[in-house]
Amino acid sequence: MRFISRLKALAAGVAILLLPHLPAQAASPPGTLTVAVESPFGIDPHFLFVGPNMAAARQVYDSVINRDAESRFVPGIVESWEATGPTAWVLKLRQGVTFHDGSPFTAEDIAFSIARVRAVPNNPGPYTSNLRTISSVEVVDPFTVRITTDRPNPTLMGQLTNIFVVSHIAARGDGTPAGASTADFNTGKAAVGTGPFRLVTMRGSEGMSLERNPTYWGPKPGFEKAEIRVIGSDASRLAALLSGDVDLIESVPPGDVARLERDSRVTVFRRNSDRIMYLIPHVGAETLPMLTDTAGKPLPNNPLRDVRVRRALSMAIDRSALAQRALDGQAVPTGQMVPQQFGAFDPSYPAPAANPDGAKRLLAEAGYPNGFGLTIGCSNNRFVNDARVCQAVGQMLTRAGFQAKVETMPGSIFFPRTVEGKNDFPLILYGLSLSSSRDASYILSTAVHSRNVKEAYGQGNRGTFADPEMDRAIQEAVSYAGPDREERLRALMRRAIDEVPIIPMYNQVTLVAARKGIVYEPRMDEQLLAQQARPAR
Repeated sequence: MRFISRLKALAAGVAILLLPHLPAQAASPPGTLTVAVESPFGIDPHFLFVGPNMAAARQVYDSVINRDAESRFVPGIVESWEATGPTAWVLKLRQGVTFHDGSPFTAEDIAFSIARVRAVPNNPGPYTSNLRTISSVEVVDPFTVRITTDRPNPTLMGQLTNIFVVSHIAARGDGTPAGASTADFNTGKAAVGTGPFRLVTMRGSEGMSLERNPTYWGPKPGFEKAEIRVIGSDASRLAALLSGDVDLIESVPPGDVARLERDSRVTVFRRNSDRIMYLIPHVGAETLPMLTDTAGKPLPNNPLRDVRVRRALSMAIDRSALAQRALDGQAVPTGQMVPQQFGAFDPSYPAPAANPDGAKRLLAEAGYPNGFGLTIGCSNNRFVNDARVCQAVGQMLTRAGFQAKVETMPGSIFFPRTVEGKNDFPLILYGLSLSSSRDASYILSTAVHSRNVKEAYGQGNRGTFADPEMDRAIQEAVSYAGPDREERLRALMRRAIDEVPIIPMYNQVTLVAARKGIVYEPRMDEQLLAQQARPAR
């Protein structure tokens, strides 16, 4: 199987190398931007909280609070916001904004949209974590909303950058709190927003057609129309760009960047993303079938519950080599839980160097002088070079005394298999975008805090790590709004790193390529948006 995989990779590489000899074509009609994205998406902005859906939504709808390419919170359809008390916020809406159907945007639409987030039935990835602490939403007048929280929440406005506003008239549906169904949105019937583009046609897993919103409140998009196509294969997306069949692509393979930068037909745009990539050790289970002794027999106890073993895993990782070799230099090595631009980043804590001998000593101290066997679970089409990263990590762990195996699969299989109660992998590769907080509070409350569905904590805690004292400290820190908030979060992050509930390795880099004549501004949140593209002047 490994030989076959290498043959496939070689064939794809040969195909890419031949592409410069293809003639360029002007496939897009004048005024039309043709975009190729990696993954299918839906257009119900409150169903399935994942990046591809959010990128699609951000072209058609506005979020309650807008965020720019650097993930800073900026005025949008909500023109200003103010904390009027420890647990009260007042939002002032931009006047004169209209939906795509011509109806006026008012406070009722924000209240309806927030209520709908909680009411969408059978949602496998709800947006409800973005509503954490909200106890009431009050329509004060047509252009004023008051939000009350059950505790101080200094990152509430960041959370609301992930809540998209739909028309309460178009999405009223049958009068239930959820209003129109997800199917009604995906057919376009209820997909009415205030965003820069309006939906013309939704083509299911193939993509969608958009046209510029002539009454958009903000800067007009640079193109009259946008055709969004889904092309899952990296090689096929590159082929489409180099042949002129599409104008703009996302998820440029890191290994192709240097060659593309020498190609006169295209331009590569990049920005360090806010996605931290990390390993999650499964510490909650007492036993796991894929934890074995050196003879391959299941271990009677889970060694990952010993912090020394988790520290050994972290010490085994050569983060710099991982970024250079598995990601072709298009990643930022780190041992922290936030990127450099975000609050609580500690400049005195560089990415730790690999120490395989130290890892072996820790394993021996924990009672495993000969190591043990474990399997790393990984998607092969969700994160940048994810399968390649996992193979490299497996080799690093093996050199440090572990007997590591790697199992990769499509994200559609991997993510359902790794949710709470179903995860049987000792170690998995995962990534989290931190735009909604711009500090360490989001990853601490999502990936480190124990899972608490009622309070919307720990949604990303797939290793079922649980430390009641840490939970209390996280809850106190995320709701603290004092002048030393960042220092508190930094100290808590260092404490969490020491306990190793997750093993941070690197930040991804957003890589976008466009045909010559198009300028694009990449985003830290990695979302590819047609409105970020403009004809070069």
